[in-house]
Amino acid sequence: MRYRFDSAMSRGPFVVIAYLAALSVAIMVFAALVAVLFGMAFAGGNDDGPIEAFWQALLRTVDAGTFAADSAWPERLLSLIVTVIGIFLAGSLIGLIANAVDQKVEELRRGRSAVIESGHTLILGWSDQVPRIVSELVVANESERGASVVILSRTDKTVMEDVLRERVPELGTTRLVCRSGDPAFPDDLERVAVSDARSIIVVRDEDGDAGVVKAVLAVRALDPELAQCHVVAELAEADSSMMVRAVTGGRVLTVSSDDVVAEVTAQACLQAGLSAIFTDLLDFDGDEIYFADVAPALVGQTYREAVVSYEACSVLGVLSDGEVALNPPMDTELGASDRLVLVAEDDSAVEFGGLVAVPEPAAAQAPTGRARLTAAAESTHIAVIGWSGFGAKVLKELDEFLPAGSTVDVVIDADLVAAETIAGITMEHASVQVHEGQGSHADLVALAATVSPQQVIVLGYRDVLSVDDADARTLLTLLGLRMIWPAEAADPVRIVAELLDQRNLVLAAPAGVDDLIVSNALSSLLMAQLSEHAELQAVFDDLFDADGAVIEMRAADALVPDGSLSYRDVVAAAAASGASAFGYRIGATGTVTLNPPKSTTVSLGPDDQVALIATR
Repeated sequence: MRYRFDSAMSRGPFVVIAYLAALSVAIMVFAALVAVLFGMAFAGGNDDGPIEAFWQALLRTVDAGTFAADSAWPERLLSLIVTVIGIFLAGSLIGLIANAVDQKVEELRRGRSAVIESGHTLILGWSDQVPRIVSELVVANESERGASVVILSRTDKTVMEDVLRERVPELGTTRLVCRSGDPAFPDDLERVAVSDARSIIVVRDEDGDAGVVKAVLAVRALDPELAQCHVVAELAEADSSMMVRAVTGGRVLTVSSDDVVAEVTAQACLQAGLSAIFTDLLDFDGDEIYFADVAPALVGQTYREAVVSYEACSVLGVLSDGEVALNPPMDTELGASDRLVLVAEDDSAVEFGGLVAVPEPAAAQAPTGRARLTAAAESTHIAVIGWSGFGAKVLKELDEFLPAGSTVDVVIDADLVAAETIAGITMEHASVQVHEGQGSHADLVALAATVSPQQVIVLGYRDVLSVDDADARTLLTLLGLRMIWPAEAADPVRIVAELLDQRNLVLAAPAGVDDLIVSNALSSLLMAQLSEHAELQAVFDDLFDADGAVIEMRAADALVPDGSLSYRDVVAAAAASGASAFGYRIGATGTVTLNPPKSTTVSLGPDDQVALIATR
């Protein structure tokens, strides 16, 4: 019995409270029986019955001053005994209740309680990308009431809440719930209502791809067919990404963050404004990519007629028989079951106003400005300052765009990176030369005296330095490079920089950099988009595929003559060259305008560019 009692007591304060309550009732019942058997009458009672005696015993148990009115010694002694026992029992009960409340508060603080949500976005894991993902979901949920985002991670709940409170101060209509637990444990997943989630985002934490795969398998253990919702998983290795997609039948949408950032970095190096375009297309502010049914009037018409017929939308491609084709042949005939891929400010802005005759393209002249085409005929010279394992992926993506005979000079700090790690990298269209130094300003000046690059890529030492240290070094390098190659020069050197922390963007503005690539921002935006619109996976797969369509910044004077004309004429000229236009960039200011109304009058000069989807 003692062993059983000890085991019961160890189960927590609520069992102890129950025992004390039972003991208190027993004491009161005993006192009432004694009073009835010996004919005692407690002061303040209405009669001498057992119910009244029990009630008076209860009063003396919880209130030590009640027995002061008793005058007879037998009643006084009985009341004293009941009161003294009550002091110990009531004090113990109060302490245990307070302790139980404290334990419950601590349990809530640690995020171990279950959530009761439905239709929410569930984020599994914790990394620097989570605040950006949450901020995008907040924007996406602005028109919804009662929207919620639930985060499950092994990170302490209070730590997550403090970071999110600092990075995402305004939640709008979105309710944010953080819970601590292991995303790879099905029991913990059930606590965050995984079966009722609308979508699930799995981010890479300190466990890397292994943690993501285990979390996906845990979700699959609860929902083998993944029929309840779609899952977006961040994976670094392309092989892991393909395997996860294959074994889940495409229900898990994978994002290879480094590959995405490397692709954008490589393209932004050769084409100004691409970073801003990708960011605008991926975030929930401004214009986004949507799908819309082909208007009845367009059935049987060609894709060329569709690209000029939407006043407030830019047509990018066609979804036909489950396959997305960005920038298909202009003579592609549209069917009744097809859907158009468009850029629009909002899905409510997707409105077909009627067929518009395709304008005859005005005669363009040979490009004379500094706006270069993607596939330059001449060889290109690129300098890469700084290095990490990410650099090899950037060079691989660059190799797809560089003409034969190009040169890539890699400048590294020998104290941080060994030259042997780069020496084995080969490129099909370019030769790679490694320059060792200390990364000082003197090294950069010496480099400028020996090489004259057309583009410079600055990478952070993410493998050996912390995020803050790597970004600080990148910012100093940018300032030094702009002293060597001023942005105001007649033929300025384009500089593209990789920053690891989005908050450092404002610090890089005075450096005069052409494009800034934030590593964790692009993949965060992509994951947020896919969590809301799973069908966009095919669109971004095509854009980031080596053999797919490509976003190109084409010299405006290669398409249209200088001067003022309607934007519909620009779209028609791009269509005549086999491309789908969706915006333009003013070279003098670097301002990018996406999806202007077709009737807008624009004035494009030799240094301006047209943003379009082209086929490689």
